[in-house]
Amino acid sequence: MLAPSPNAAFSTPAARADASVVAGEDAPIWLATAFAVAGTLVAIMSASLWQQAPAAPQVVAAIPAPQPIVAEPAWRPPEPPAPLPALIVAPPLPLPSAAPIEPPAAPAAPTARAEPLGAAKASTECFAPLAVAFERGSTRPNPADMKRSRAILQKALSRHADATLVIEGHADASGSEDLNVLLSYSRAKAVADLLRKDGIPAKQIAVRAAGAGAAHGDAEAVAADRKALLRIAGVDDCDQLTAVKRP
Repeated sequence: MLAPSPNAAFSTPAARADASVVAGEDAPIWLATAFAVAGTLVAIMSASLWQQAPAAPQVVAAIPAPQPIVAEPAWRPPEPPAPLPALIVAPPLPLPSAAPIEPPAAPAAPTARAEPLGAAKASTECFAPLAVAFERGSTRPNPADMKRSRAILQKALSRHADATLVIEGHADASGSEDLNVLLSYSRAKAVADLLRKDGIPAKQIAVRAAGAGAAHGDAEAVAADRKALLRIAGVDDCDQLTAVKRP
């Protein structure tokens, strides 16, 4: 005997006519109607809320546009220097007018004097040596010769203040050579001592010993060798100049 099939309840014509009927349940019609109305209201409210809700803002990040890369040149020409300010040159000030300077007058030419023919020209300044005599074997100067020599020396030394007075002692040929040298020096020194007492500075006087003379036999010539000669150094000897001019 075969078991009944599960779809046997729907095999009848009544069962196929009411497919919405659940087996075992007896649902009223008003309940189905209520669910249908409720679903419709919920759908209407959802649509209304969806229309009233604001649209969500779309956030779009602004992407900066790429800047073009411009390559700088490796070398740039130097910039021209700034122009200098213009100089304003002031006009030169006028110089004060000066009176014309007259050249000095030329000095008058000296008038030449006519000298008489045969006039002698002034000779070069010179000094004649002074002789101071002594007795034989004595160192005492002759007083008259000393007086004459002082007057002449006072004038000569006033013209030659820095000159040196040279006193040279002499002796005759009698006696030994050593004695004659010593005697001639003593005579020159005796004259120098007297002149220093007269005011002539000692630094301006020089003393020399000439020794014995060359005279022999003639008494007058031998006596002339006992003397002291006075000269001024740096001044020409007048006797020597005369001897040179003499024919």
